[in-house]
Amino acid sequence: MLHLIFWLGLLASFYFSYVNSIRFLKLGYPNSIVIASFSIRFIVFFFVAYTFLFFVVPLSKKSNKYYYWMSLVGVILFWYLVQTLTLTSIFSPVANPPGKADNSFLGLLIRYYSSYLIFLSIFIAFYYFVDIYDQQKGLKKLQQYKTQKIALESSFLKSQINPHFLFNTLNNIYALSMKKSTQTKVIIERLESLLHYMLYECKADLVPLANEFTFTDSYIALEKLRHNENQIKVTVQINGEIGNKKIAPLLLINFLENAFKHGTKTSFGKSWINLEIDVTEELVHFKLQNSKPFNLVGQSISEYKGGIGLKNVKRRLEILYPQRHDLAINNFKDRFEVDLSINL
Repeated sequence: MLHLIFWLGLLASFYFSYVNSIRFLKLGYPNSIVIASFSIRFIVFFFVAYTFLFFVVPLSKKSNKYYYWMSLVGVILFWYLVQTLTLTSIFSPVANPPGKADNSFLGLLIRYYSSYLIFLSIFIAFYYFVDIYDQQKGLKKLQQYKTQKIALESSFLKSQINPHFLFNTLNNIYALSMKKSTQTKVIIERLESLLHYMLYECKADLVPLANEFTFTDSYIALEKLRHNENQIKVTVQINGEIGNKKIAPLLLINFLENAFKHGTKTSFGKSWINLEIDVTEELVHFKLQNSKPFNLVGQSISEYKGGIGLKNVKRRLEILYPQRHDLAINNFKDRFEVDLSINL
C-alpha cells in the first residue's frame, strides 16, 4: 500500500509537470516526444528505487559499510547515465527549437541531475522514515511480548510454590502420622489456613506486608508443632513501622522451609533459627540465620541444598525487583545465613 501511494504521488507530480510544461513553456517538440521524455524519467526512477531496495539496502546490514556506499554511488550513476543516454536517443532525431535548452548528451546530463537527486533524496528519506517506523513498531511489539512473557513466568513461578510447599508439609504430616502424634490434627488445621492464604489471598501481584508477616508467623508456628521445644529455638524480631507497605507474596517461605529442613536436624542436638526483619521507609531487610548441624564425627555439614525452591525465589526476585534487591546466601562455618534487602 505504501509503495502504491508513493508511486501514484510521483505519477501525479509528473502529470502536473507535463501539463505546466505544455501550458507555460510552450515546448517546440511533438507531444509524443514530451510524453516519452516524462515516461523514461519515471521508469528510470522506478528502477533506481527497486535497485536500491533489493540490492543496496541488504549491503547496509553487513558489518563492512564500504560495499554499501560503493554500490549506492554506483547505482545512482548507472541509472542516471541510462536515463541520459535514453533521452539523448529520443531527442536526437528531432531538431532542437531555437532558444531551447541543449539536448545533447552533455546538456541533458547537466539539465536533469538536480531533479534526479531531489527524487532520490525524497525516496531514500521516505524509505528510511517507513523503516524506522516499522522498527519502532517491532520493538514495541517485542517489548509487549517480553512483558507478557515475564508476567507469565512470574505467575508460573508463584504457582510452583504451592505444590512445593505442600509437598514438604505433607512429608512432615506423614512423619508425625507414623509416630501417631497427637499434633497431626492441629498441623492439618494450620496447613488449611496457610493454603487458604496462598490460594486465595496471593492472587494479586502485591499483598500487604503485614499479611505476609502473619503468613510467615503461621508457618513458623506450624513447624514448631512438629519439633521438640528442647531441641530447637526460633526467634523472630520485626523492627520498624509496617504501615500500608506492600510486597510480592511468598518471597520468604522458601528460605524458611530450607532453614527448618536443613538447620533443625534433631538427631544432631540443639538447633536454632533467627529471623530479623527491619522495615524502613523504602526498604525491607530480611536476615535469616539457622544453625548448621554436625555429623556424627563432629564436623559441620556444609551442603545447603535449596532444590527448586531457592532457584524459584531467586528468579522471582530478578523479575519482580530488578536492580531493586540484594540477595546474599552465606555458608559460614557454624551457620547458614540469608541476607535479603528489597527496595519497595
